[in-house]
Amino acid sequence: MAEQSPKQYLAMLERSGLVPRPRLLEAVTDLRQRHGATVTLDHVAEYFLQANIITAWHDEKLRVGKYKGFFLGKYKLLGLLGSGGMCSVYLAEHTLLRQPRAIKVLPKGRVADTSYLDRFYREGRAVAALGHPNIVRVYDIDREGDNHYLVMEYVEGLNLYDLVKKKGPLNYREATDYILQAAIGLQHAHDAKLVHRDVKPANLLVTSGEIVKVLDLGLALFREEEYSVTMAHHEKVLGTADYLAPEQAVNSHEVDHRADIYGLGCSLYYLLTGKPPFPEGTLAQRIAMHQTQEPTPIEEYRPDCPIALLQACQTMMRKDRRLRFQNCREVAKQLRAIQDESALQSASSTFSVKREIPDVERVPVSRTATVPVNASVVKTQNSNSNKVIVSRATGLEKALKAARVTNSVAQGNSSGVAAMEAAAKAPAPRASVNGALAASLAVPSNPITANGAVHHSHADISDELADLLAMPSANNRKRKKYPNEKYVFIGLIVAVLLFLGLAIFLVAKFTSPAEEQPPKTTQVFRVMQSIEFAM
Repeated sequence: MAEQSPKQYLAMLERSGLVPRPRLLEAVTDLRQRHGATVTLDHVAEYFLQANIITAWHDEKLRVGKYKGFFLGKYKLLGLLGSGGMCSVYLAEHTLLRQPRAIKVLPKGRVADTSYLDRFYREGRAVAALGHPNIVRVYDIDREGDNHYLVMEYVEGLNLYDLVKKKGPLNYREATDYILQAAIGLQHAHDAKLVHRDVKPANLLVTSGEIVKVLDLGLALFREEEYSVTMAHHEKVLGTADYLAPEQAVNSHEVDHRADIYGLGCSLYYLLTGKPPFPEGTLAQRIAMHQTQEPTPIEEYRPDCPIALLQACQTMMRKDRRLRFQNCREVAKQLRAIQDESALQSASSTFSVKREIPDVERVPVSRTATVPVNASVVKTQNSNSNKVIVSRATGLEKALKAARVTNSVAQGNSSGVAAMEAAAKAPAPRASVNGALAASLAVPSNPITANGAVHHSHADISDELADLLAMPSANNRKRKKYPNEKYVFIGLIVAVLLFLGLAIFLVAKFTSPAEEQPPKTTQVFRVMQSIEFAM
């Protein structure tokens, strides 16, 4: 089609209803003052675009001679957000309230399908009754001629599919938080007997305030692009192949809310890896893989992924829906527990030490250690717990072996590992366990995580190991002197002397003649007096 003249462009603007006639006359006067007689089509279009009177979408349509369809009821359409074989979604503005809205319009070819039209209105009314911050609101459902449309909340932000494409796989805290919010929104819908049937990253929108909103609840037909091939085969199968539950491929109308949990698990898989569970193959092959195969383990893409998060994703993606979480409330509970754990900390400059303490109860420990007089046992008491770890002297070797650095130890720390292994193999005295062993089991401000790993700096372990090897054994330790020991010794001597004096007195009394008794008795008293004087 030949390029239009400025006059033709202004005429179509007037016919479209986008610009009232007085405003058009004002624009013509301004354009002549700026450009004189050399006003071009680009000058006219740029004038209205800069004034925010029309949008780029309007300009594109007007340039090819299309000026109809810019209004739908009391809404002015501003642009096309997305379209598919079963619907188109437009950005619109309420003509009176000036508020943005998203409007979903059914194609005219689907209007003749009575069953589809009935479901559209039935599910539209059900979704409109929902009010939840994690669900895109539906404000109105109406028709104008053959155009049936749904008025929804417009969410300015990115969907999770585009977010991952832009940033790459998300960190664990972000992924967990986004899926947790989606689970809360889906649970609200499930309580109202609504099943989404097309949970996928493209249907989870993230606002600028980090709020996740579930899109297209009950319709599952937002956009149909290469990355989300929406299927509608004789109304039997609805969903997206990359996130389709196994039972949904058989008959999407007989699924329950657990199909949404499967799609949510696949979405979590995508957020963590940047790929759907089965990225290769044709449409039919991917559907079959969801029914018969297990996806590549997440840990192959993200070796540092917390075990609890891996297990939650695996449970959501069970082939048998009876083995999944049975509702999104359980999913949200599990993800909240994961959020509260320190296992979601991303990899940092510290390295991990995997502690396995054999033959003792695993409890939180601290640096506060109490060593009894009997050095054959060690009692380590936590400040927050009355539990006590008791380890025999032979546990020294086991405790040192348990402190070996895992594969994440840096190359420069290999000497520390060698020293620890050498100390573990060296023979130790029978009662050589002391306070250093208790200190070696204490981890300052770094609790043992759910998978048994403790984040610990190399300098702390080296200092504790040096203390452990340098501490003298219980046999070589000097006996502690008590401050009253001297007085106890004197008391013992006095008691012995008293006993000897009494013995002499008794012997003299019963064995000597009567006339000689007085002198000897006097001698005995002298001895006793001398003893008392000595005291």
